[in-house]
Amino acid sequence: MFVLSLSGRPGHGRSAADPVPALLEALADLELSRPAERTVGPEALVLTGRADEALEVLLRAAEVGGLAVGLGVGAVGRPLPASVREIAGPAVGAAEEALRAAGTTSQVPLAVRAADARHQDTAADVEAVLRLVGWMIRARSRGQWEAVRALRHDPRATQAQLAERLGVTQQTISRAVKSSGWREESAAHPLAVRLLSMIDLTSAR
Repeated sequence: MFVLSLSGRPGHGRSAADPVPALLEALADLELSRPAERTVGPEALVLTGRADEALEVLLRAAEVGGLAVGLGVGAVGRPLPASVREIAGPAVGAAEEALRAAGTTSQVPLAVRAADARHQDTAADVEAVLRLVGWMIRARSRGQWEAVRALRHDPRATQAQLAERLGVTQQTISRAVKSSGWREESAAHPLAVRLLSMIDLTSAR
């Protein structure tokens, strides 16, 4: 299982306001193991059983901005409680440890920890990949964000279709996509998912 502990970072990101409401809204359409919830203050907790969903949560959190993220991978107590705030188990502790580590950097505040000590190296590998992705994301302009967001929501859309939806020229979309690093970033997504899945599948459940 994948537990994500997220904490607002006052004064960081696009706004110094509490980012949790925007985060919960951004995650509302995902079919998570339990709905994401605010825990205390500007903090939230997310639980999912799929590596690709864990990555999607990370990407949406980066888009919201102003959040430090700790990702813990491992077992959680069964049966799952009704509220994500009531979950317990090694993955929860790993997420808390990861969040503390994420808070020590002002560049890409993200860390990954495996509950099973055998997977520390793989957790470090996926953390490195995700931080590189995060570094690319944080440098985007508003126009680049809009183009990438549109592509993420509809990957099969043509640049002409995206341009019409956003009310800009096709050339503008083309430049935004190229300069955003989206193709390079998205090429790293499958690697991150594979590494996370390796930790999850071979951890005690």
